Amino acid sequence: MLQVVDNATLVKREKEMRDKALAERQNDGVILGLTSHLRHCWDAARRAKKPIENIMLRALRQRNGEYEADKLQQIHQQGGSDIYMMITEVKCRAAESWLRDILLDQGTPPWDLQPTPIPDLSPQHTAEIQQLFTAQVIRTIEAGGQAPKPDEIAEMKEMIAQDYRFKMLQEADNRAKRMTIKIKDQFAQGGWGESFNDFVTDLVTYPCAFIKGPVVRRQRKLAYTIGENGRTTVEADERIAPEFERVDPFRIYPEPSITDISDGYIFEHHPLSRTELSDMIGVPGYDEDAIRKVLEIGNGQSWINEDVELAKDEEERKFHSFDRPTEVFDALEFWGKVSGKMLIEWGLTEEEVPDEAREYDANVWIVGNYVIKAVLNYDPLGEKPYAKTSFIKCPGAFWGKGIPEIIEDIQNVCNASARALINNMGISSGPQVEVNLERIPPNEDITQLHPWKIWQVTNDPLGSSAPAVRFTQPDDNANTLMAVYDKFSKLADDHSGIPSYVYGDLNVQGAGRTASGLSMLMGSAGKGIRQVVMHIDNEIIKPIVHRQFVYNMRYDEDESIKGDVEIMPKGAVNLAVKETVNIRRIEFLNATANQIDMEIVGKEGRAAILREVAKGLQMPVDDIIPSREKEKYINRVAAQMQAEAAKAEAAGGGTPTQPDGSPKGGQDANTVSNRDTGGAG
Repeated sequence: MLQVVDNATLVKREKEMRDKALAERQNDGVILGLTSHLRHCWDAARRAKKPIENIMLRALRQRNGEYEADKLQQIHQQGGSDIYMMITEVKCRAAESWLRDILLDQGTPPWDLQPTPIPDLSPQHTAEIQQLFTAQVIRTIEAGGQAPKPDEIAEMKEMIAQDYRFKMLQEADNRAKRMTIKIKDQFAQGGWGESFNDFVTDLVTYPCAFIKGPVVRRQRKLAYTIGENGRTTVEADERIAPEFERVDPFRIYPEPSITDISDGYIFEHHPLSRTELSDMIGVPGYDEDAIRKVLEIGNGQSWINEDVELAKDEEERKFHSFDRPTEVFDALEFWGKVSGKMLIEWGLTEEEVPDEAREYDANVWIVGNYVIKAVLNYDPLGEKPYAKTSFIKCPGAFWGKGIPEIIEDIQNVCNASARALINNMGISSGPQVEVNLERIPPNEDITQLHPWKIWQVTNDPLGSSAPAVRFTQPDDNANTLMAVYDKFSKLADDHSGIPSYVYGDLNVQGAGRTASGLSMLMGSAGKGIRQVVMHIDNEIIKPIVHRQFVYNMRYDEDESIKGDVEIMPKGAVNLAVKETVNIRRIEFLNATANQIDMEIVGKEGRAAILREVAKGLQMPVDDIIPSREKEKYINRVAAQMQAEAAKAEAAGGGTPTQPDGSPKGGQDANTVSNRDTGGAG
């Protein structure tokens, strides 16, 4: 029997079918096992991080200049000042500025790509060299009419092989340069600069700092197109591109007992708004039905212990207009090993997961009891998209130390001496007054003290001759307390490795009073920060650039950028005093300004040195010293012009012209130039 069903009923039935299918999938034993496994891992990681979270909260409050609640209560009970000396904040800001000056303010990225040394020639390369050699021998025979001698043949073969190797090196160098330009552009478009700035702030403050990337996301950019009528139109363009982001250390939970991110699993907590969660609908890899169900149910009661994060957010709200969204969906992003059976049951193919008994590197997202994403790690080596390091590393430990933790005791002593100093200054600013109330009339106001005050007193009932009002001046201990403060503030310089003259303290004694002496002190201070810069070079910049390089090698369609390269971090090199480096470069230029050295260095080598000197002086390098490509273009144009001039002269007519048609050289050219520009002939 035919039954007519309205659209509302059809929509309702389809929804019920989707909910049923979702429930069957999410309630599957394997999926429940996956959720249970991740929840178990999460509980272990959260418990293990609890002591570190307390350290991070103390570091945040210490940098913000706030006492712990119990300490502040004790101070208020004792009375007096609750002043807080911002030594930690000053040291942290100085370290941030120093690191940014080393790594970001050089005009070039703190890394470089260099081609790897050319290995021994492969059979293919040997065959190509043999073909070139054979062709050269044939040309020699045709030109001379006889075969070359054996020693000439050997020399000819060696020259061809050297030329071939040189061309291979040149091609590898060009590919490395093109890859460098590509990655620099991707870093600029992907938010590397902003992320790295925030990372540096975390690095000096917390036991660890993290950067995530490259993470491939859908981006909306403005695209400018020129129509047939010549008018420019602006349209929204969507593209898939890599991005970089700073990860809040409060939201990273590593596996207990691991020492590095690559050793085990890691969680990242994402408090998602309803909009952020709904934007995941339609994104490849996410379970649309599961996301819709989570949105339908709502967040309910949070299943993640948020005490630490709420305390941290409360601290941040004191300085920022930040607040937690009214409705938050707590999502956990998991990176680690997952059973192949779980992944197959989730929906991955047997081609992706050939052995269900094995453990595979996977990326799984869960919200409550719902798995909203489960995919294999896209990195061919199974590396996680995180990089981390610490200001001070602790061998064999995941977490290190930041500046607040290093100088915590010194900060406490400075605070105590400052409070005592303020209290002592207040007490010693005037006398303490002792009044014998038995000798003062009841109507006398003893709180009013002024010059020429007349006291009406009675005789002392005990017969004492002591005055009715006595004044006692408390001792002034300001010098002693200041000495204590100065001593420990200097210890903060030593313990943190950030001396005061680094951030412009003019009260430098001894060698620091001269320019050369201050330069020597800066060089010595650089030895302390050098270790931190090397941590950033090897554990942040190098792996991040390498992942971006691997991404381009796998997915970029431009074959001209692909080649075998070596990543060279330059942070430790940039630590040298820039003025000194430029002086040495200029001295090198002067030392090599002779005929013998010029023949060795060559024109291109000389140009390379000049470019580096110009970079250090913040001069427009491209406008002063032409690049190889620009120089080749100029030479090609010049050769073309010479050929045209020779051809015209051989033909016996006309004046050679420039590419724009103007006369070339001679008095006629000068005359035309002067007339056109209004100059004197």
